[in-house]
Amino acid sequence: MTELDRIENGAVKLFLSRTAHETVPEDSYSRFAFPRLIKLMRFEVRRFRVHGFGHMMTMHTRTLFGMELLTMSFMPFEGNSVPYLLIDIMKAGKKRLIYTEYYDCTAEKQAQPLLEAVCEKYRHVRDYAEKPAWYVGERTGYSLIKSLGEDCGVTISKIAADSIRAYKQAAFAAEKSDANLAGLPAFRERMIAEGNPSSGVLKMVFGKKGAADFFKKCVMPDK
Repeated sequence: MTELDRIENGAVKLFLSRTAHETVPEDSYSRFAFPRLIKLMRFEVRRFRVHGFGHMMTMHTRTLFGMELLTMSFMPFEGNSVPYLLIDIMKAGKKRLIYTEYYDCTAEKQAQPLLEAVCEKYRHVRDYAEKPAWYVGERTGYSLIKSLGEDCGVTISKIAADSIRAYKQAAFAAEKSDANLAGLPAFRERMIAEGNPSSGVLKMVFGKKGAADFFKKCVMPDK
């Protein structure tokens, strides 16, 4: 079991514990590889319908070159007044990156003190210098984009756990409003059309239409 396996299992246990939920049955999106013959990249996807919130997905990518990627998507399609949360973790040799990305698609854009507190806790950890992209400007100011060295005294598992714990508390304490529902599919369409690193990989695997279907059924479903 790798470090990212432990993070994934811990995240699933943390977010789903003491919540009513169902595992989405496996299908053709649950396990796939690219290219199909050489299989340089292997993908495993887990999906959960979470009552009182919406949907959670994990996608664990392993490569023949030793790099691992873990994407975790938290889609509040029941109208909870919290941002959409997308976590991306990358491990390659000694390099560790974590993107804890909050995209506030709600109608009122309420303050999120629990999420802001986690951001403040890890403010001392070095930020990762990203290339300019449209989605960077769409994130909330309490998103965490961090590069972790061996001597920083912080682990990616700790940042991920603290972020998910705070997000779960905020999500299940939040009010719900139908007014929050319009922003999520609109943002999803931008993710599909304008792209991000994850959607770029999906287009490579499934093609343009297949990647859009994957986003709608797995990453950001709304039913």
